[in-house]
Amino acid sequence: MDMELLLEQQLKEALADRKSVMGEFLRLKAELVRTQQRNDDLQSENRALRTSLMAAEHEATNLFNYATQLGEEAS
Repeated sequence: MDMELLLEQQLKEALADRKSVMGEFLRLKAELVRTQQRNDDLQSENRALRTSLMAAEHEATNLFNYATQLGEEAS
């Protein structure tokens, strides 16, 4: 009888440990999903900023070339 009680107690403890581990696993999994989403958002933002930077660089080059051309024509 004592052995049955001991086994029952061990089983309850193992179940409680399993629930605790599963809860931690689900918390970490949700955190990973949030982190991956944030990473995706940052990559998207980075692509948009890179595109804007290239457009600004292109515009600055065009303005510089235009100013150079005007300077040459004025000479």
